[in-house]
Amino acid sequence: MKIDINEKKDKPLLSRQEVRGIVTFDKASPSNDEFSANMAKQLTVELDRVMVKRIATRFGESKADFLVYVYNSKKDLDAFEPKPSKWVEKMKKKEEAKKAKAGEAAPAAEAPKEAAKEVKEGA
Repeated sequence: MKIDINEKKDKPLLSRQEVRGIVTFDKASPSNDEFSANMAKQLTVELDRVMVKRIATRFGESKADFLVYVYNSKKDLDAFEPKPSKWVEKMKKKEEAKKAKAGEAAPAAEAPKEAAKEVKEGA
Protein backbone atom coordinates (compact mmCIF):
# COMPACT_ATOMS: atom_id res chain seq x y z
CA MET A 1 0.00 0.00 0.00
CA LYS A 2 1.35 3.38 -1.04
CA ILE A 3 -0.06 6.58 0.45
CA ASP A 4 0.37 9.91 -1.35
CA ILE A 5 -0.71 12.98 0.62
CA ASN A 6 -1.94 15.81 -1.61
CA GLU A 7 -3.28 18.30 0.91
CA LYS A 8 -3.08 19.08 4.62
CA LYS A 9 -5.30 21.72 6.21
CA ASP A 10 -5.11 22.86 9.81
CA LYS A 11 -8.46 23.36 11.54
CA PRO A 12 -7.53 24.91 14.91
CA LEU A 13 -11.12 25.50 16.03
CA LEU A 14 -11.85 21.80 15.65
CA SER A 15 -8.45 20.77 17.07
CA ARG A 16 -7.59 18.71 14.03
CA GLN A 17 -5.78 18.53 10.72
CA GLU A 18 -7.54 17.34 7.54
CA VAL A 19 -5.41 15.15 5.30
CA ARG A 20 -6.45 14.29 1.72
CA GLY A 21 -4.68 12.16 -0.84
CA ILE A 22 -4.57 8.98 -2.86
CA VAL A 23 -3.82 5.46 -1.68
CA THR A 24 -2.61 2.82 -4.14
CA PHE A 25 -3.10 -0.82 -3.18
CA ASP A 26 -2.30 -4.21 -4.72
CA LYS A 27 -5.26 -6.48 -4.05
CA ALA A 28 -8.44 -5.43 -2.26
CA SER A 29 -9.04 -1.93 -0.97
CA PRO A 30 -7.60 -1.55 2.54
CA SER A 31 -9.81 -1.76 5.61
CA ASN A 32 -10.24 1.33 7.77
CA ASP A 33 -8.19 -0.26 10.58
CA GLU A 34 -5.31 -1.20 8.28
CA PHE A 35 -5.37 2.17 6.54
CA SER A 36 -5.51 4.20 9.77
CA ALA A 37 -2.54 2.24 11.16
CA ASN A 38 -0.50 3.04 8.03
CA MET A 39 -1.57 6.71 8.14
CA ALA A 40 -0.57 7.01 11.79
CA LYS A 41 2.82 5.51 10.98
CA GLN A 42 3.38 7.82 7.99
CA LEU A 43 2.27 10.96 9.88
CA THR A 44 4.13 9.84 13.03
CA VAL A 45 1.14 10.27 15.35
CA GLU A 46 -0.61 7.91 17.76
CA LEU A 47 -3.21 5.61 16.22
CA ASP A 48 -5.94 6.75 18.62
CA ARG A 49 -5.77 10.30 17.16
CA VAL A 50 -6.50 9.22 13.55
CA MET A 51 -10.08 9.06 12.20
CA VAL A 52 -10.61 7.77 8.66
CA LYS A 53 -13.61 9.61 7.24
CA ARG A 54 -13.64 8.33 3.68
CA ILE A 55 -11.88 5.90 1.36
CA ALA A 56 -13.47 6.16 -2.10
CA THR A 57 -12.20 3.58 -4.54
CA ARG A 58 -11.91 4.66 -8.16
CA PHE A 59 -13.86 2.46 -10.55
CA GLY A 60 -11.68 -0.12 -12.27
CA GLU A 61 -8.46 1.06 -10.61
CA SER A 62 -6.45 0.02 -7.61
CA LYS A 63 -6.47 3.57 -6.27
CA ALA A 64 -8.70 5.33 -3.78
CA ASP A 65 -9.14 8.92 -2.64
CA PHE A 66 -9.14 9.39 1.10
CA LEU A 67 -9.99 11.92 3.77
CA VAL A 68 -8.49 11.52 7.24
CA TYR A 69 -8.83 13.70 10.34
CA VAL A 70 -5.85 13.80 12.69
CA TYR A 71 -6.85 15.25 16.06
CA ASN A 72 -4.54 16.98 18.53
CA SER A 73 -5.42 14.45 21.25
CA LYS A 74 -7.61 11.44 21.97
CA LYS A 75 -9.80 13.68 24.12
CA ASP A 76 -10.46 16.01 21.15
CA LEU A 77 -11.34 13.06 18.93
CA ASP A 78 -13.85 11.78 21.48
CA ALA A 79 -15.36 15.25 21.85
CA PHE A 80 -15.91 15.93 18.14
CA GLU A 81 -16.55 12.53 16.56
CA PRO A 82 -20.01 10.99 17.00
CA LYS A 83 -20.12 7.39 18.15
CA PRO A 84 -22.06 5.05 15.88
CA SER A 85 -25.03 3.44 17.60
CA LYS A 86 -23.75 -0.09 16.86
CA TRP A 87 -20.48 0.76 18.55
CA VAL A 88 -22.25 2.12 21.63
CA GLU A 89 -24.41 -0.99 21.90
CA LYS A 90 -21.37 -3.24 21.50
CA MET A 91 -19.49 -1.40 24.26
CA LYS A 92 -22.51 -1.61 26.61
CA LYS A 93 -22.73 -5.36 26.04
CA LYS A 94 -19.02 -5.75 26.80
CA GLU A 95 -19.35 -3.79 30.04
CA GLU A 96 -22.40 -5.80 31.09
CA ALA A 97 -20.51 -9.02 30.40
CA LYS A 98 -17.57 -7.81 32.49
CA LYS A 99 -19.90 -6.88 35.36
CA ALA A 100 -21.62 -10.23 35.15
CA LYS A 101 -18.26 -12.05 35.24
CA ALA A 102 -17.09 -9.89 38.14
CA GLY A 103 -20.39 -10.55 39.98
CA GLU A 104 -20.03 -14.31 39.51
CA ALA A 105 -16.35 -14.29 40.45
CA ALA A 106 -16.84 -12.28 43.66
CA PRO A 107 -19.16 -14.76 45.46
CA ALA A 108 -17.01 -17.67 44.35
CA ALA A 109 -13.92 -15.93 45.73
CA GLU A 110 -15.65 -15.20 49.06
CA ALA A 111 -16.86 -18.77 49.54
CA PRO A 112 -13.39 -20.32 50.11
CA LYS A 113 -12.52 -17.58 52.61
CA GLU A 114 -15.67 -18.26 54.60
CA ALA A 115 -15.02 -22.00 54.49
CA ALA A 116 -11.48 -21.41 55.74
CA LYS A 117 -12.83 -19.32 58.66
CA GLU A 118 -15.27 -22.10 59.59
CA VAL A 119 -12.46 -24.67 59.55
CA LYS A 120 -10.27 -22.49 61.80
CA GLU A 121 -13.13 -21.87 64.24
CA GLY A 122 -14.05 -25.53 64.37
CA ALA A 123 -10.48 -26.69 65.05
